[in-house]
Amino acid sequence: MWRASLVLVALTTLASAEPASRDVATQLADELAVITKTLETVTAKLADADAVRIKRLRAAYRVLRSPLRSTASVDDRMAAARRRAGARLLVDRDANERGLLADEASQLRAARERTVVATSKLPTITLPTEIAAPARGTISRRFGTLEHERSKAMLTRRGIDIEVAAKAPVSAPADGTVRYAGPIRGLDEGVIIEHGDYVTVIAKLGDVAIPVGTRVARGDRIGHAARHRVYLEVRVRVGAGGIPIDPEPLLAARTDDSR
Repeated sequence: MWRASLVLVALTTLASAEPASRDVATQLADELAVITKTLETVTAKLADADAVRIKRLRAAYRVLRSPLRSTASVDDRMAAARRRAGARLLVDRDANERGLLADEASQLRAARERTVVATSKLPTITLPTEIAAPARGTISRRFGTLEHERSKAMLTRRGIDIEVAAKAPVSAPADGTVRYAGPIRGLDEGVIIEHGDYVTVIAKLGDVAIPVGTRVARGDRIGHAARHRVYLEVRVRVGAGGIPIDPEPLLAARTDDSR
């Protein structure tokens, strides 16, 4: 109960906060709702599994403890052995299935706890209100859910793409420390910069001109575009892997014109 109150207080505090804070709070609230609903479903399945298991154990007990007459034929003895083996098999299978459900429920409770803790810490986190565009250009792909042009599948983008000149210079969007520089799956080369309570990911680079551990200032050169696009992601450091927020409202120098 106190956890729910804690979340409510945190969300109320952020009601009039900056858009980035509200975005994170909304994502955490949605995540908590999904986890809670899934946990309720798994808990119900676990209760059903326990009920079935109790019945199965009683039936297995009767089979395993059923006496066999000393005058039983070979066929009767073989049939009894098969029944006992089948009973043990069903009991073991039920135990394994219950174990899987119990593990899933345990993981969901841990995830719920992490989300509650992350939400309670939101009022103490300093989020960006303005960052510089890493390169001059136009926004060609936006943050959020979109429909794939060919497959029509719904995809989620955690950052934005900026259309730039070929091999355009790329710079740090804010003061920070380089925590990673190298290949990023699906995004060519990239740089991850830590800025206190959030990190930025700048990728689709052809080369990285700065080593890990380097302190950078906003506008410092960190590399060049691999082709005609630069990827920018802003991720708030809450929860297990952080929460991505839309970089576009934070861009001070906006890129030229957004498409």
